[in-house]
Amino acid sequence: MSATHHQPGSLGSAVHHPAFFYGVITGILLSFVMFGWLFAANRSPSLDHVAFFRNWICLGAFGFIMSIPVLRFVRTPGRIFTSGLTGWVLLCVAYSSANMYFENLANRLAKTPFKVLVMGAIIYGVAAAIAWIMITIVALLRHSPVPVPVPVIAPRVIEVPTRPQ
Repeated sequence: MSATHHQPGSLGSAVHHPAFFYGVITGILLSFVMFGWLFAANRSPSLDHVAFFRNWICLGAFGFIMSIPVLRFVRTPGRIFTSGLTGWVLLCVAYSSANMYFENLANRLAKTPFKVLVMGAIIYGVAAAIAWIMITIVALLRHSPVPVPVPVIAPRVIEVPTRPQ
């Protein structure tokens, strides 16, 4: 039985990376929430009287699932962005397919799939930047400042040459 080893820069190593794996899981879960939200809003008239609560519940589920890459890779901001953007790309693919099924969805929400992709990139970019800033602050607070030796300036005798008189 032989194990398959991937070169560090190959596609196989990227696919088996934890950031990619969590991104795919996040994207699938976000797509399920989006489709469930759309079907509940458009195909369940019995839920119209509780539309406010339905929307808040779906937004909460959406936010919770979006936080999966942030919470998983809180110490590695680059992986937060990679994982989050991978999931968001899958959501954009699902959103594009939902635009084909639900007529005028992009017009109604005023969001094209590209706008949705940019919005997700900004959200995960800001989350990665905040994580990086927090890591930097914690690292600065964790290390005690190193005392800088102050040079001791001792008075020296200076000889001044005198002119002959």
